[in-house]
Amino acid sequence: MKKTALHITGMHCASCATLIARSLQKVQGVTSANVNYSTEKATVEHEDEVTLEQLCDIVKKKGYGAMLDTGKNRDREKVKREKEIQRQKILLYIGIALSLPALYFGMLFMNYPYRNIALLLLATPVQFMVGWQFYKGAWTSLKNYTSNMDTLIALGTSAAYLFSVYVIFFDPMNDQYFETAAVLITLVVLGKFLEASAKGKTSEAIKKLMNLSPKQALVIRNGKEALISAEQVVVGDIVKVKPGEKIPVDGFVVEGSTSIDESMITGESIPVEKKKKIKLLEEL
Repeated sequence: MKKTALHITGMHCASCATLIARSLQKVQGVTSANVNYSTEKATVEHEDEVTLEQLCDIVKKKGYGAMLDTGKNRDREKVKREKEIQRQKILLYIGIALSLPALYFGMLFMNYPYRNIALLLLATPVQFMVGWQFYKGAWTSLKNYTSNMDTLIALGTSAAYLFSVYVIFFDPMNDQYFETAAVLITLVVLGKFLEASAKGKTSEAIKKLMNLSPKQALVIRNGKEALISAEQVVVGDIVKVKPGEKIPVDGFVVEGSTSIDESMITGESIPVEKKKKIKLLEEL
């Protein structure tokens, strides 16, 4: 049994994570698959015959990107995350610059002769430039015979926009909804920007916590002590932890006793006593 961690790109909401997890679980030889939308990570437990290429191909067929998650690509992920935050910020500024005048025209200039034309000119860039990401996400979901948040936004704003276009050319006495569609898209982009910023801060905090964990472990194999990478510790290894050292991996105490500082996990500053057969908490 193997465990593979994947970095997933292109997810738009939590339903994307659910779709990817279900697709991975259908692969023969995969016992479990968990996809975290916030961290953009997928953890897959599978048999040895299942290859990394198979897992990545399944994800890519669903319209998303996938690669092996290693410590080496964290800096690249950070750069990509910063670009996404900057992109959402630019789209948000464009949306605000156009949707606020549209809202102003729509609410106050009721008798202005060119009101509808002005609203059309203001709402069109918001609908198809700022809101293009929602059409792209909706199309990806449609290809997978499912729907997500992007589908709802694309359908709702498109209905309001297209009906308003119909009103301008065929039913000028009726009400239009250009400002509604523009403001709605801008508000959702604001949410996207705040979400991207929060995810970036969370990822940085997790990265700092991971850097605090010990990188090596002293294991006893065949009666001899060996210093290996903490990632190479496997089930059944006996890890020797000297006084004052951090716990490299989670496990049970098989010999001796000690007190452990678990404040990083529990917030409790008082050391917790650990004895034989008592489970240790993994220190991050």
